[in-house]
Amino acid sequence: MRLSVLIAASTVALAPAAHGQQSRELRPALHASVAFTGADGQSLGRIDPGVPFDITVTVTNSLGRDPPAGLTLAGWLRPVSDSNLDCTEAARSFLATARLPTGAIKLNGPVIGVASRDGAFVIADPELNLATANLMGAARFDSPPASLVADIDNRRFLAAFPDRGEVQAIDVPTAASRAVVGELSQPVAAFPGPGGAVWVLDRAEGKGEGAVLHVQPPLPPETIVQDALTLTPGIRGDTLAVAGTSSSILLDAASAEVLLRIDQGAVDALPLDDDTGSFALARLRGQEVLIHYLDTPDHPVRVALPDPATRIVSSIYGRWILAFDPTSLQPAALIDVASGTAVQRITTGVPVSEIAFTDRAAYLMLADQSRVGVLDLTTVSPDKPSLLRDVMLGQPQSPLRQGPGMLAALWPQPGMLAVHAQNYTGFLIHDSSVMGDSPPMSALRLRGGVPAVVATFDRSFREVSRGQFHTTAVLPAPGLYELVTTTGIGALSFCAALPETSGEAPPEEQPGRLSALRDAADPTQVYLRFQTESGAPAPAGHLTVLVSGLRSPWRKLSQLQLDTDGRAIQPVSVPVHDLTVIAVTASDGPGFHPFVLEPP
Repeated sequence: MRLSVLIAASTVALAPAAHGQQSRELRPALHASVAFTGADGQSLGRIDPGVPFDITVTVTNSLGRDPPAGLTLAGWLRPVSDSNLDCTEAARSFLATARLPTGAIKLNGPVIGVASRDGAFVIADPELNLATANLMGAARFDSPPASLVADIDNRRFLAAFPDRGEVQAIDVPTAASRAVVGELSQPVAAFPGPGGAVWVLDRAEGKGEGAVLHVQPPLPPETIVQDALTLTPGIRGDTLAVAGTSSSILLDAASAEVLLRIDQGAVDALPLDDDTGSFALARLRGQEVLIHYLDTPDHPVRVALPDPATRIVSSIYGRWILAFDPTSLQPAALIDVASGTAVQRITTGVPVSEIAFTDRAAYLMLADQSRVGVLDLTTVSPDKPSLLRDVMLGQPQSPLRQGPGMLAALWPQPGMLAVHAQNYTGFLIHDSSVMGDSPPMSALRLRGGVPAVVATFDRSFREVSRGQFHTTAVLPAPGLYELVTTTGIGALSFCAALPETSGEAPPEEQPGRLSALRDAADPTQVYLRFQTESGAPAPAGHLTVLVSGLRSPWRKLSQLQLDTDGRAIQPVSVPVHDLTVIAVTASDGPGFHPFVLEPP
């Protein structure tokens, strides 16, 4: 389904007309078209709740060839209701408060998946960091997964469980799970492929190597490589690199075709990607990194390492590689791919358990989880040592961690999630922290147990080409929904109705009403009664009400319990000589209209 809409602007520029010339018809500067498509790319006439679908917004400039550069698109889905604000007001409210109304489905920013050592799994929203209010979904497994990766297109996490011999898909945000690949030996890594496919590294029991499997459910797994040590996807997800005992291979993620095969083993390997795709295969062998460019694969660039290493990690656009050994104190080596040389030795004093990149920085997690070293890549110079900025996380922990799982990029946002497991805390570190020894920007309390592995899931619109934005969404239940989006620049915003959903929508709950009776002996005490819209007693439960004086600073929250007749068992305190507003702020059931109480 494709809709064309006009973008409403808060300001309009008027062009002066020449003398004697009729003014041209005013036209909006920007237009937008919205397409709702399924996994097969076909336009949707109807949306099935619980099934992911794609949203593509294309912004065009009626006054020029291209839309303005640097546009970002924020959006959300909301149920259609007579009480909704119009699009412009809803966008203004979001831009002013960064908050969405109750019932809205967010399409902005990351959510965090956390698997705990005891098998608990939760999905948390860092924007709702208040006690347990940040929990969006929860599940429980027998043990933690060996890997946890976001599958953006299918709105889920993929988790590999060696003990269970299967790969589970965990839906976002409900955390509902199901096995997508089963009857495996010991899967230690799983990554998404195009069209719902799954790539799996399945190790043989008691061995360090295993098989690389390509699975297109419901078809059985297809074995692609037999003696794989590591499996690493490219940044764009279009390719995967396999380091094996006898060969190093670059695979096409969609077709499973071998793009490059080097008949020589490696300890680790990875694709090097730029904004157009993979351009090289980098592999670690002995004490050197070999970079095989796809146009000249038989003539690799050999980069000698100053220290032994067992792992390599590349930056987002393939300019930098960091080589390190998580089991030793050897310094990490920073490789400049453009020059084909190791330009820096980075000493941390504690082994580095894992490394992750953002657009402009490298984050080095120390194995004791006491701190994260942040390297600003824009300041790297071959002539002088780079300064590693320390971001403190907590007390050093033992035993030292030797594997990944405590760092997760917030990309496309410029930052990183770093976890201190024993503190049950995730720190959201922005790239701006590399400008000085500043603390993390914010902290997120992680629920469910001691974290074993974390991952982020970006639900934002991504600009896939100039003026074209894409995301994936899922509706929780049948009903009428609409898309609300805003660019933020000039408060440009618009709405678009979604196709009808399959199934019958539940009736919309209408707010009830409340009445008040003052205590004859003490006029500061008021007893409340709650009724539904039809006048029936509100169901028994718990309520939170806010009492506010309109002419005084009186403000008080009260917790109430209702009996079977809808009456509050406890009275609420109110100011005697003031006009008072009583509003329900939290309820087990439907909401209620505010009530204005006049002084006696």
